Amino acid sequence: ANSMSWLGDIYYMQDRYKEASEMISEAQQLFQKIENKLGVAECLQRLGNVHSMQGRYDEAIGMISDAQKQFGSFGNQLRAADSLWSLGEIYRQQKKYDEATEMTLEAQKQYEEIRSKEGVAQCLRTLGEIYDDQAQYDEAADMFSKAQIQYQSIGRIVDVAWCYQHLGITHRSQGQYEKANEAFTEALELF
Repeated sequence: ANSMSWLGDIYYMQDRYKEASEMISEAQQLFQKIENKLGVAECLQRLGNVHSMQGRYDEAIGMISDAQKQFGSFGNQLRAADSLWSLGEIYRQQKKYDEATEMTLEAQKQYEEIRSKEGVAQCLRTLGEIYDDQAQYDEAADMFSKAQIQYQSIGRIVDVAWCYQHLGITHRSQGQYEKANEAFTEALELF
């Protein structure tokens, strides 16, 4: 079952979504037969991700929500938080910003409870993107700056660079070209 699931992941990374969905579904059925709850929940999460990439958002939301509940039911708070973050991303893609914010803030809260700095940083960056999408540039810049600090503290330099890039875009959108230039220069030095 694990091998099928991993093969599904490879197909997913190759944008071969039909094959990914088939492999992951088969793996999920095998995990159900052997009563491996974690395997079932992980497959639901993966299938949700596949559907999301295909623009099948309602199906993705249903599967990832189920996975989130299952992860929570057996105490895997990290994976439950990951699922909430994924839901926030899907809602953001759909421009459902209230739902996106709610899911992302809930994920952030859970990441904070388990002291996952990477998860918190990921949520801060997503919140920045949500605000930026809505032209709430001051709030976006604040979130990107906070995410950058979090990523810096755990040595995720590429993510620090991405935060600087997002800051540059946000400053440029506000007509703050000098600040944008500084942020883009910082990003360029890190890439």
